[in-house]
Amino acid sequence: MVARQLQLRRTRFSALLVTVSASALVAGAALLPAASAEAATTPVQVGLFGAQDPTYDGAFRQSLGLLAYAAAGTAPPKDAVGWLLAQQCADGGFQAFRASTKAPCQKSDPATFSGEDTNSTGIAAAALRAIGETAAADRALAWVLQAQNTDGGFPYFVGGDSDANSTAVVLLGTNTAGRTPASVQHGGVSAVQFLATLQIGCEGAATDDDGGFAFQSFGGPLVDSDAAAVQATLALSGKPLPLTAGTVSTDIPRATCPSSASPSLSPAELGAGHLARLLDTFSGAVPQFDYNTGTRIKGSASTGDTAWAALSLAAVGVGRAQLDAALTIIGAQPLKAAALKGSSAAAKASDQPGLLALAAMATRAAGGSTASVNAYVVRIGATMRVAPAATTPTPSATTSAGSTSGAASGGTDPLAQSGPTSMTPVLGALGGLLVLLGAAAVGTTRRRGAHA
Repeated sequence: MVARQLQLRRTRFSALLVTVSASALVAGAALLPAASAEAATTPVQVGLFGAQDPTYDGAFRQSLGLLAYAAAGTAPPKDAVGWLLAQQCADGGFQAFRASTKAPCQKSDPATFSGEDTNSTGIAAAALRAIGETAAADRALAWVLQAQNTDGGFPYFVGGDSDANSTAVVLLGTNTAGRTPASVQHGGVSAVQFLATLQIGCEGAATDDDGGFAFQSFGGPLVDSDAAAVQATLALSGKPLPLTAGTVSTDIPRATCPSSASPSLSPAELGAGHLARLLDTFSGAVPQFDYNTGTRIKGSASTGDTAWAALSLAAVGVGRAQLDAALTIIGAQPLKAAALKGSSAAAKASDQPGLLALAAMATRAAGGSTASVNAYVVRIGATMRVAPAATTPTPSATTSAGSTSGAASGGTDPLAQSGPTSMTPVLGALGGLLVLLGAAAVGTTRRRGAHA
């Protein structure tokens, strides 16, 4: 049964990736004639952290970046704050990214995975409150709280099924607003109660998964998800972001199995114990996960999950040795990409502000040096997009008085390379093929049952 669930989940995940990739390729192929022209006229996203495509994580990584500034006790750049405030929808929610804030936000739609979502809104609520934008934070919380399902959990998109990660991210927003996780209720059922249904008990002790969390139940035995465990444990601690350094013991909490006579431990303590054991097993890192085989990749490190795990241990106040080991991994990983680049400009472009922000917050929470936290924040600031410098064109002696053509003057016409290229039909065909494959995979998954 477990193997079947893993296979179904891998199929769903692969289908989603194929469909998203296909859509991007088809869109890219179809719009190639206009892409270069649009790039020449579309304003830069001034204030946005990171050179990477913000389509799926713009608001989320911006919020993490602002939380890192709060962790350092440094006022964030006005443009960075302005960018996130401009992304907020009229009803208070957030989408992952809006290319144009003049257009209204899309309604949250779980069928198409589009529109306003709880993850972007929950983390934005935490960041806005942390930097003093209380009114905007309250509006974000008001929107996200109405998305709570009757099971106490939160879906990614309004109306969808609750999951551990979305519930955890919303709780990060409510924690920062001073609300306890148990007080976040719908119809008398709390978010804590929902997460408790996804926490693995003694049935997972044989594989050392007890205390961990599943992403969703899928109607069968719970299957541990590291990504769910690192965020759910932090959320259940009730601590607001950014965390302040506190006392962290060397304890590794664990329920006595199969006996029920062990001292009562909170879900957060059980989760932290699981994470400490996981970090021990993989030399201080939460490893990357291979969705094809359903196994963790030995010798690898998921920097983001490792940082979330470190924040969880610091918040619960246990696992000192494992926390220190994780910080060593966190400190090394974000530097790798920059070290491989040949120039400082390329190094800055390779920096991922979300990972740097998590590293900054984890360092502060673990009692690391102020200099280290500030160094991360400086690197985040260096990724912020700025308005291009104004340039004055120099007239060419060979250009007629009324000409504005760069080609006519011997210069480079920014639009000269727009239009179809040799890759247009290739991308179009490949995108079409991937759409068909994605549709077939999704259809097969649905026929097997959404909760199989």
